[in-house]
Amino acid sequence: MCKPLSFVDLDDTLFQTKRKMAQQELNHPIRTGAFDRDHQSRSFMNQEQAHFVDWLLKSTHCIPVTARGTEEISRVNIPFQSWKITTHGAVILTPKGDPDEEWKQDITTQLMPYQFELAQRQQALTEAFKQAGAKAWARMNYEYGETAVYLVAKHTNSTKISELYRIASQVDERLGLDGMYVHRNDNNIAWLPKCIEKGLATSFLISKLRQSLPHVPIFGLGDSLSDHRFLQHCSWFGMPQKSQLSEVLSQSLGDV
Repeated sequence: MCKPLSFVDLDDTLFQTKRKMAQQELNHPIRTGAFDRDHQSRSFMNQEQAHFVDWLLKSTHCIPVTARGTEEISRVNIPFQSWKITTHGAVILTPKGDPDEEWKQDITTQLMPYQFELAQRQQALTEAFKQAGAKAWARMNYEYGETAVYLVAKHTNSTKISELYRIASQVDERLGLDGMYVHRNDNNIAWLPKCIEKGLATSFLISKLRQSLPHVPIFGLGDSLSDHRFLQHCSWFGMPQKSQLSEVLSQSLGDV
């Protein structure tokens, strides 16, 4: 029997922080999902999630599709054996852990015109946060050595998300968003060149794998609206019961 390909988001799909576990009533963490930079447990799975992950690894070619960078995914406590899509789709790693050379060449070429713009936006955000007295930061994410891929901003106080969004919107109005898009997720805002997108990387990898597996079943799993960018390339897809995707779907269907 042909093993399916499963393209799976990580954070808030397979595991989450204890704070979000409490919010979603996913009690009793029994397994670490990911570690922080100090190798302390940061994200967790409950028993049902742990069983699900074990089933995915045994029954499918499980391919993570994540915003996490190559360093961050090394701290995920799941023994993936297949391909990996990381950094919002900027990097595709082979089963051996090496960057796919064709994708690397294409992405680094497309990112070249954005290097100055990303640095300019980081400086503008840093100055705006300082002037407003906001305890927030803007950090560049690099891959392939020193290639800037995207910019992320976060407030150190998760109760002041509105302040973060307000300042970021002011900077966006001043600098514009030509050739870029903004991804908001809870207390994070990311500015990404349009060439960096989970769906583009997933479509590329599916085409590559279908050359040797033309009829392989493909399904996807994700929790957020932005995950639809890659889920739409799967033959089937689903979502956690308590997620942004399921909430919007329920609101849209109503009592149907």
